[in-house]
Amino acid sequence: MDKQVVRKLKTIFGRNEAPSVPSVRKFLSKIRETGMLMDNRRHPCAHSVRTAERIVAVAQSVREKPRTSTRHRAQQLNVSRTSLRSILHKDLGLFSYKL
Repeated sequence: MDKQVVRKLKTIFGRNEAPSVPSVRKFLSKIRETGMLMDNRRHPCAHSVRTAERIVAVAQSVREKPRTSTRHRAQQLNVSRTSLRSILHKDLGLFSYKL
């Protein structure tokens, strides 16, 4: 059955563009198991570090010590540097080099 499918696909797509026999077997087994070819991938996690509490903590930290580097501020607040920069820029309208 798999080879028949491959032959038909070769007539449609051409000899070099048709999927191989192992690929067809994989597709057919997936269709038999799930009824579709799409992967059941989970949606990316909606986890966000930019919570209201975190934004307030960053704003307070900037008010208290505006000259602190983003590296030290991130360590103090237990946030990654990229998350801190995101909060500074997107939520507070600040830039790490212009505090």
